Amino acid sequence: MNGNLIMAVAIMVVICLVLIIALSKSFHGDSSMKPKYDERQMAIRGRGYMLAFYIILIVMCFMPALINDETKKLLGDLVYFIPMAIGIPVHVSYCIWNNAYIELNLNYKKWVIFAIVAGLFNMLVGFSSIHSKGLIRDGSLNFNLVNVYLGILLIIVLIELVIKNAIDRKEDEEDEESEA
Repeated sequence: MNGNLIMAVAIMVVICLVLIIALSKSFHGDSSMKPKYDERQMAIRGRGYMLAFYIILIVMCFMPALINDETKKLLGDLVYFIPMAIGIPVHVSYCIWNNAYIELNLNYKKWVIFAIVAGLFNMLVGFSSIHSKGLIRDGSLNFNLVNVYLGILLIIVLIELVIKNAIDRKEDEEDEESEA
């Protein structure tokens, strides 16, 4: 039985890697797997990583003071996810609002479709696990709340991109009108 489980996990890992490589190639217009950014985008992304890193450090410093033993027991393994859950949206939002999130060689429509599907899939997995196993299991929150978080994060990223694109379009139209 244990050998079958190991074999199933190994097969799933290989399938996931193949899917990641295939999707990565299909998202980039020049069939390369590596995203391309210009120098300005790289500098902004670096500042975004730095900002997210410091936010994570600050959250980790304040967690012992803010989280008591009862809360730690309730959060369970999710307590380790909290700094990341705050740092990742900081980085992504900073990059989006400073025009450094979208790669130069990205197939935008495929990526948006993938993000919608991945977000909905994560929310479906999270909510179905919570529905079947409950929100609290053995005195701790269900770890599948991470799936719900990731699904919501992807939807928020898409909403931010739509808002940012609308703002950029409006600014471009105003610039064209002022030039005329």
